[in-house]
Amino acid sequence: MSTQPPAFGPTEIIGDDEHTPHAIVMLAVALPREQLRAALAIGHGQMAGEPPLEAMSTDDVRREVEGYLGACAVVELDRETDAINERLAPEHAAVLDAAIDRAYTRPAPAPRQPQDPRYGDGTVILKTTDHGEAVIPEPAWCVGHDDDQVGYLADVTHNGRPVRADVSTERYGLAEVMEAHITQAPHGVIRPEPQPLLSVLIDVDMTVAPDDGRKLAQALRLASLRLDRALNEVARLRGERQ
Repeated sequence: MSTQPPAFGPTEIIGDDEHTPHAIVMLAVALPREQLRAALAIGHGQMAGEPPLEAMSTDDVRREVEGYLGACAVVELDRETDAINERLAPEHAAVLDAAIDRAYTRPAPAPRQPQDPRYGDGTVILKTTDHGEAVIPEPAWCVGHDDDQVGYLADVTHNGRPVRADVSTERYGLAEVMEAHITQAPHGVIRPEPQPLLSVLIDVDMTVAPDDGRKLAQALRLASLRLDRALNEVARLRGERQ
């Protein structure tokens, strides 16, 4: 019984820079060692043998082979394209385009519908695409769902008020270094969230002089204090020891 050979690539997308792409077509070509050797020899030769094969990474070797194969296909197809399209009858072109639309065009996504939440005593009624109207417990810390879009029940997420820390520097002006908020997706399937969690974003990318650096250090200390307080609140909501 024959076994399927291992598959590699494509390492990168190969295309014709002179035309606007309509779709990326991925090919899997089974080649014997002799053809792999020939493709690599030609592709590497076209680069004047630089860099030396011994110095090339695995991805570099694959790019040479795949680049040669892709270039051959693109060049040959480009040679035939104008002549073929000139000979096509309009009705035949329309049939071909219809087939391409089926195979290589993704339908535009349906416009998202905004939520129209109805709040009750500790609950909220939300529309979902898979369960219709759903009555969902609404925690007191949630800021509401007025800006949400209708989606799957599993995607319904409760979010608390943001906790932030900023820094004002001479070089960058006012910049946010930390944002956090309590969050919970109680109906999540892939990553269930039966208890509240803390969503944290810390983003600092600066080159600073000492004065700005000290301001940044102070902002990070403030962020740490606020993060601790937010974590204590999450622990309280989860019924855990703080």
